[in-house]
Amino acid sequence: SKLNYFLFLGLCVLSIGKSFKYEDISSEIFPVSEDTGIIAAYGHFNNDEFTDVVTLQQGGNKLQLLKGSENRPYFEPSLNCTFGNGEVVTSVVPADFNGDSLLDILITLWSDSSKTKINDIRVLWGTGFDSVDCKSESLFYLNAQPFIADFNGDMIPDIIGETLDGKRYVWISSHEKKFTNRSLSQIGGKTISNPHSSGLIDLNNDMTPDILMRTKEDIEIWLNTGHDFIPNGTIQYPEKAVYKWQSTFMDINMDGKLNHLLPICYDRECRKSAIMMWKANDSQWVTLLDNFRNPKENVTYGFRLPMSTSHLERSALPTTLRYGDVNMDGYPDLLVVLQSSINSAHVKAVILRNIPCESCTFGRSLDIIWDVPGLSDMKNIQLASFFDLFEDGILDILVSTNNDGQWKIQAFRNTEIYDSCFLKVLVLSGLCYNDCSTEPYGVNQPGPLVRYNMTKQDGTPVVSTAIQLPQSAHFPLQLPYSMFGLGPTPNFIDVLTVSIPAKFNGSVHSREWLQIIPNSQIVVIPYPPNDSSKWVKKLFVTPSRLVMLTCISLVGTCIFIALIVALLHWKEKREDKRERMQEAYRFNFDAM
Repeated sequence: SKLNYFLFLGLCVLSIGKSFKYEDISSEIFPVSEDTGIIAAYGHFNNDEFTDVVTLQQGGNKLQLLKGSENRPYFEPSLNCTFGNGEVVTSVVPADFNGDSLLDILITLWSDSSKTKINDIRVLWGTGFDSVDCKSESLFYLNAQPFIADFNGDMIPDIIGETLDGKRYVWISSHEKKFTNRSLSQIGGKTISNPHSSGLIDLNNDMTPDILMRTKEDIEIWLNTGHDFIPNGTIQYPEKAVYKWQSTFMDINMDGKLNHLLPICYDRECRKSAIMMWKANDSQWVTLLDNFRNPKENVTYGFRLPMSTSHLERSALPTTLRYGDVNMDGYPDLLVVLQSSINSAHVKAVILRNIPCESCTFGRSLDIIWDVPGLSDMKNIQLASFFDLFEDGILDILVSTNNDGQWKIQAFRNTEIYDSCFLKVLVLSGLCYNDCSTEPYGVNQPGPLVRYNMTKQDGTPVVSTAIQLPQSAHFPLQLPYSMFGLGPTPNFIDVLTVSIPAKFNGSVHSREWLQIIPNSQIVVIPYPPNDSSKWVKKLFVTPSRLVMLTCISLVGTCIFIALIVALLHWKEKREDKRERMQEAYRFNFDAM
């Protein structure tokens, strides 16, 4: 209706900002002396609307949980786990590994005392909404970091990895805090690459997560049949690539299909870098970006090489393209750390803006924003990721810097006003553990797919897809929800589709909701997972600055109209009084 149109015109979009601007607000975000360390992972530990952050301090010997809140400082320390001498945490994965609706933390430990135990796998079991048991026993040892996925479709994440003798297994989780291993030798016998970025991606557009397993030789494809994962060929790496860095899965051109991006280096110094994208129709890699020359400095940059001998830093710092829609135009942008080809110690965090390109294969290209106000002034950034600090749908940035061996976490607020709408969707596990009389919530789950369809003002249909928490190895730093920019449109979202990686009846477990309000944060509780008609959607509308301005304008307009009406009413009463006096005078005159 016209009323909805004008309401959301004020709520959403007047124009789309084309520039980026950030402000360092670390002092407002972190308590005093609590901004040290490396960002390790994100999660919802206490079931509130604020995302929590797991950090590593003291060279990886200490794990800390910073709980998000709405009051300053916005992060409050609530958990500290310290490990033995010589033990270093090299990976952190928050997930619910026993289905009790409490987040546990899977860690990998490297120990100086036993160099053969490359990745000591342990689980810190959740004991409350913001705490875990820091004491844990070794479960098994792996050659490479584990990959977390719900392999058997029971909504409890499982662990995939390769043992020290080169055999591949999946360890199936259970409610009893025990793992049962199952051989995967029939799927693949190749060595998992180290580092690797194996992940979940919908390859055949059936709204079920498939698996791409990164090995040293190639990339294995495991298709999800609804009952199991079966091998379905391989993808060869780009030719002449010396370094094949971490894969990224995102819908780069808003066609509803997830794309596979791969940053590579053609030489050992990474002076010649490129971002490749897999074109499934032609079974070939196409170049998305290969010009990393900074025109202002007249210097060519390349992907950052982990130069440190620290096991933590080598695990945390392989080149990763972290995605998020910075300017909320609907097309996800990228955030990455580059190094100068002249001086490898000179590193810079840059935003790769997703821009239209008529001559490009996918209709999109990447434009490097070299100087982002606020962010480009920060030196020695080693790790950077997107984060919604104030839960307002605008992506801010968290970074970890290293100055003379001192690690520090800093927060940058996105201060540019993007008059656009957003959609944030959090899909929980929906597991019911003890008391099933109340509505179960569960915790954030790896693997759900989210897709929305809507129509622009000019009638053009729009569709976009995202997958929640698709990767787990080597600090992917993915947010525990899917967030979409909706661009310059005040229209309702026509259809929101959510699917979960469950396998209870051998079919896709999904549900659609119609007519979703823009600027919404949606929590989907898929309980029971085998009956989507009973799934619950909770919707929270986020009032933006434009909403307040619209309300003020509306109230001001109403007051102005009321004043005009009152003035006209007063004038009409005065005219009526004058006419009555004239009639009375005329009557008296006629009587005489």
